[in-house]
Amino acid sequence: MSTDTSRRTPTTALSHHTTDAIYYREKNLVTDILKPGATPDFVAEAAAHILGRDVSDGERRVLNAIMITMMEHGFTPSAIATRSIYMSAPENMQGAVAAGLLAVGSQFVGTVENNARILNQLVALEEDAQRTLAERVVDDHKARKVHMPGFGHHLHRPEDPRAVRLLEIGAENGLAGRHVAALRLLSEVVDQRAGRHITINATGATAALLGEMGVPVELMRGFSLIGRTAGLVAHIAEEQQRPSGRFIWDLVDKSIPYEA
Repeated sequence: MSTDTSRRTPTTALSHHTTDAIYYREKNLVTDILKPGATPDFVAEAAAHILGRDVSDGERRVLNAIMITMMEHGFTPSAIATRSIYMSAPENMQGAVAAGLLAVGSQFVGTVENNARILNQLVALEEDAQRTLAERVVDDHKARKVHMPGFGHHLHRPEDPRAVRLLEIGAENGLAGRHVAALRLLSEVVDQRAGRHITINATGATAALLGEMGVPVELMRGFSLIGRTAGLVAHIAEEQQRPSGRFIWDLVDKSIPYEA
């Protein structure tokens, strides 16, 4: 018999079903999650499904706050993409939402994971070595003229009110440990090197809080995507009643001249 484990039949721990039941991991959807008297909680169940563990009440409250925060910020690239694709193909709502989600990347919203990787490097060190690494990281970004993830915002100054409140909610729910401390240390160094205060933005705060929960960096963007999906559906709902897609198209077409 072959011992090649690469050919082993794959398995899943996410869901299984019988003729009269469906399970989310080990929970019976009907008799456990939707049982009479229960108050089903989408965020708690989504987090448990993604992370493979139940989240605490404090973690659930913080995740709710994070996803609500990530839901909306006006006419961002993701919202413009969704409205434009919906204008072009109104029969395809999912395509419009998908187009908007494709804009969640290393420059907008997805910067959560870029910041989280730095924070993970910091918390892996003893406190007396953290500042040295923070200075090296900030200096490297500055020398390469690369934006420091988790810091700065073109609209919110001197503070991003979303970040301030998220960190407060984290502290209120027992999530103000080493990752948050590393974010604040990094903020001190960023300010020192800039010679002025640079705001911690919402993605920076989110990175620290998800880090406190032990969420793997590679999954962090997923929580932003869940929150942003609701916002993009709302943009489609508004586009149906107060369309702006054609206006955006015309504005760009008239504002950007041809130049060979």
